Amino acid sequence: MAAAHRPVGTGGGRKPRRNAARGGGPLGSLAALRELVEAGSDWIWETDAELRFSWLSPNYQAATGIDPASVLGRFRFDFLRQMPAGDDPIVRHLDDLQARRPFRDFVYELRGGRADCRWVSVSGIPRLDGEGRFVGYRGVGRNVTGLADAFGASRQGQSVNGPAPVEAPSARAEVEDARKYLSAALECLPAGVLIYDREDRFLFANRRLRRMMPALNPLWQTGRTLREVLAFGHSLGYFRDGGDAWIDSLYESDPDRWLNESLARYRRPSSAFERRNPDGRWYQINDTRSEDGTFIGVRVDITDIKTRERALRDSMRQIELFRHVLDELPVAAFIKAEDLGIEFVNKAWCAMTGLRKDEVFGRTDRALFQAADADGYGRDDAAVVATGEVREIEEAVTHRDGTVRQLMTRKSRLVALDGSVHLVGSSTDITEVKERERALEESLRENEVFRSLIDNVPVSIYAKRSDLRQFYVNRGWCDLTGFSKDEAIGKTDIEIFGSDGEAFVESDLAVLRTGQTQEIEETVTAADGSVRHQFARKGAMIASDGSLYLIGSTTDITELKLREAELREARQRAVLADRAKSEFLANMSHEIRTPMNGVLGMAELLAKSNLDPKQKTFTDIIVKSGNALLTIINDILDFSKIDAGQLMLDPAPFNLAEAIEDVATLVSTRAKEKDLELIVRIEPGLDSLFVGDVGRIRQIVTNLVGNAVKFTDEGHVLVDVTGAKMPNGTRLTIAVTDTGIGIPEDKLGLVFEKFSQVDTTSTRRHEGTGLGLAITSRLVELMDGDIGVESAEGRGSTFWFTVTLPRAEQPEGQRAMPIDVTGARVLIVDDNAVNRAILSEQMASWSFDSCAAESGAEGLQVLIAAAAYGLPVDCIVLDYQMPGMSGAEMARIVRGTAGLSETPIIMLTSVDQSLASTADLGIDAQLIKPARSSALLETLVATVQRHRQRTDIVAVRPGSATGAPADSVPVPPAMERALPQPAARPRARPVGEGRRLDILVAEDNEVNQMVFSQILGETSYSFEIVSNGRKALEASGHLDPRMILMDVSMPEMSGLEATVAIRQREAETGGHVPIVGVTAHALKGDRDRCLEAGMDDYLPKPISPRALLEKVERWAGGSGEAQREAG
Repeated sequence: MAAAHRPVGTGGGRKPRRNAARGGGPLGSLAALRELVEAGSDWIWETDAELRFSWLSPNYQAATGIDPASVLGRFRFDFLRQMPAGDDPIVRHLDDLQARRPFRDFVYELRGGRADCRWVSVSGIPRLDGEGRFVGYRGVGRNVTGLADAFGASRQGQSVNGPAPVEAPSARAEVEDARKYLSAALECLPAGVLIYDREDRFLFANRRLRRMMPALNPLWQTGRTLREVLAFGHSLGYFRDGGDAWIDSLYESDPDRWLNESLARYRRPSSAFERRNPDGRWYQINDTRSEDGTFIGVRVDITDIKTRERALRDSMRQIELFRHVLDELPVAAFIKAEDLGIEFVNKAWCAMTGLRKDEVFGRTDRALFQAADADGYGRDDAAVVATGEVREIEEAVTHRDGTVRQLMTRKSRLVALDGSVHLVGSSTDITEVKERERALEESLRENEVFRSLIDNVPVSIYAKRSDLRQFYVNRGWCDLTGFSKDEAIGKTDIEIFGSDGEAFVESDLAVLRTGQTQEIEETVTAADGSVRHQFARKGAMIASDGSLYLIGSTTDITELKLREAELREARQRAVLADRAKSEFLANMSHEIRTPMNGVLGMAELLAKSNLDPKQKTFTDIIVKSGNALLTIINDILDFSKIDAGQLMLDPAPFNLAEAIEDVATLVSTRAKEKDLELIVRIEPGLDSLFVGDVGRIRQIVTNLVGNAVKFTDEGHVLVDVTGAKMPNGTRLTIAVTDTGIGIPEDKLGLVFEKFSQVDTTSTRRHEGTGLGLAITSRLVELMDGDIGVESAEGRGSTFWFTVTLPRAEQPEGQRAMPIDVTGARVLIVDDNAVNRAILSEQMASWSFDSCAAESGAEGLQVLIAAAAYGLPVDCIVLDYQMPGMSGAEMARIVRGTAGLSETPIIMLTSVDQSLASTADLGIDAQLIKPARSSALLETLVATVQRHRQRTDIVAVRPGSATGAPADSVPVPPAMERALPQPAARPRARPVGEGRRLDILVAEDNEVNQMVFSQILGETSYSFEIVSNGRKALEASGHLDPRMILMDVSMPEMSGLEATVAIRQREAETGGHVPIVGVTAHALKGDRDRCLEAGMDDYLPKPISPRALLEKVERWAGGSGEAQREAG
């Protein structure tokens, strides 16, 4: 816009302000309309929020004769010549202003204007800012002096469309002239004007309107009505847009109704809208219905404005699109003004710097970045702006968070259409590219170093492509083969080595085909013809570009192969020597054992003869020394076998608890000699049967326990057995803990070495070869186990070993408590805390109700209190040797106390303690410490059962009903089965009528056979012992025994199977021989199986002489002598 037309204004009486046409001036978005207005006689005005004039269009002065500068900052009412007569128009106008409503055609007499501009009409709409707040009015002013004079407006402030005009007191000629002037004025307007009277009859249409809508000219004649025009126009496609959407919707669907509604709309006081004629041109429609009913319509052609608006919208849309595209670019973009203040940045620039857009607009780099960086940016920017040269620069930018990014920035100068100079730039983040460059440089350096390193290692290294041609060989390869790099690179092994290369190619192809690394020995013929042995390792590698390589390395083992041959020869000699040594040891073993057997045998015989004390001493020394020498010989032979790998394990099912307790029994004598407590604890719930070499396990435990006893002078030795179930068996841990002298820390690492001793001085107290622990360690290793020791000098030692053994098939009901003794109350009296803890743990695992006391006095208090509460103790487990009140003294008190005297007592004694001198104590059972858990359980069960049979259970006789005392413990049905009673037998027959076997014993265990022999041999009964059930079946058929003692578990045929067979035979032949089952435990399940198989009674192990004789007397009947006579 030319400078003369720039709008100038001020607000609120303040200094005039300048509104630039671009960038948001009052009418900046209506430039085209402004030009149109400026070209006409109407003017545009604006006020601020206080209703003071803030802007006037340049043609205001031409229209009114008033200088705009004198109007700006003042109110409209400052220019009213006088208040209008009558207050309705002014009141309505003030109401509109107060309510911020649009107003239309407010007419008033202007003060200070030219004579031909005394009356003006103004219309206005409120202006709102972006947030909807009122900021003033904007509107249009028009000189209506001619109209006012023509219609004789007599009141100031009244609309030209008010009541019927009052004719001025002038001649008719003057009125006619005024009308001519008005008509001429309307013809001169740049808008179409249409006037109808209050009856909607046509009055006037100027030429511009007729040119706008020529098709309607025939109806714009005097006397024609508005309805006719609307109906005719509708038939031609006019009046389609009426500013009312609902009425417009009737245009096609209901023309009659549309016509009526349109006429009603034209009766409205005013309306304004835009309409498009059938010819495609746009018009601004402004209709007014005055108070006297006159209709005045103004039609302004705004087609050019609409076209410019559309172009402006398209342009703004494109600008917005370009701005959006630029903002979304992944490259940081920026624009700076000539003074290098930032005008635009996109999102990528903000992300790169960490700054927000509202922080940077109008500011320079120095205000935003570190001084050093900003100075660099500024120098480059200034050079580009000054010279117009395009620059690409590597520069760094520091993010707000402190990180530094490397950029490649391109800067160029832009001169806009208005001549303004700008700097346009874009930056690409090349931080990762720079890092890759640095990494590549580092990789090249590393490659150079590695090449040098590989070239200098004394190993042959090579790389081949997928076609097996050499890609790289190092100096070691060249030294090994005698070929240079030039002779090798690009060639195959066959081309280099001839026929030797065929084997290399075959193995190489296998590696490339499978991808698996190979390690093989190869033979290669060098360039000089020498044959070299090499160890090769080959593998496949896929490079970063996807290409396949074979990577290999070879080591010259020619010298190693020569040494291997020498070693094989030396080993063969060593094997022969070892075999000779083994044969020597075997021969020496035989040669030494033979005389040793004679020496020991004769010494033992000599010891049994009548010797005086001195001779007895000499004989004992011979026996002891001979046994020690024999032990040494056995150790040497064992170690020799282990060392030569000739010792073989003999796994078989065995009972672990019995094996451990066997060792404890063996060593208990030595422990007692030193007054030591030997304690065995086996974890409750641990399986009893395992598969392993029980002999070697006993040997290991014997060595460890023997050493513990040897090096312990006071206190105790504890053997603790625990286990953990594993998928392949049970991991057993056996620990031997003593309270002995301990081992110095510097000697712990030597204890398992052969011929190693903790005390190697000439005055050492303990003798030994130093082979025991070495043999133990080797045996544990042979079992794939671990062994170790924990010790502190003066504080004792713990030797432990672990082995994993498969579990053997466990017998059903193993260690299950019989129902009738479950919950029996057991009192433990022992002064040793460890013994008490182990016994209590065992009782709990067997479902006994136990209580432990540490002295005899405390035990008596428990007995008395339990009896007083009606909970008498079922059995006492009593240690014989205790300080203060001994076990014997406590037993005497119990036997002499009413209410306690019948309490069963099991006495725990040492191996050399005999109870013969205390026969008056009435001890029910005696066990030697350490008591085996199985023996203790069996003894407890038998003792409690006997006690309850005596006191609680009423025997059932033939022909009597089963019964029990009312206050007895209820017996489960399975236990209530009456044992069959022996049939009445005739007394003995005279001697000489024939003999009959009294007792047939079926027992496979040799020790138990000896027990039966010892007990029955002291009686007058005849007996025969067989070793299994099959022999018992056969013997019972031809010996016709009076009774059979049948062990339940035997090889070939068990006792149960033999009993069933005997009963089947008796069913055919008649007769009935009493069979008493001998069981390992007196448990309900074992008893039931015995009775169900056809046995008449049962006898629990361990076998008590008294219990055995009771069974014999019961079932064999009478004395043995009488039976023989009767037989």
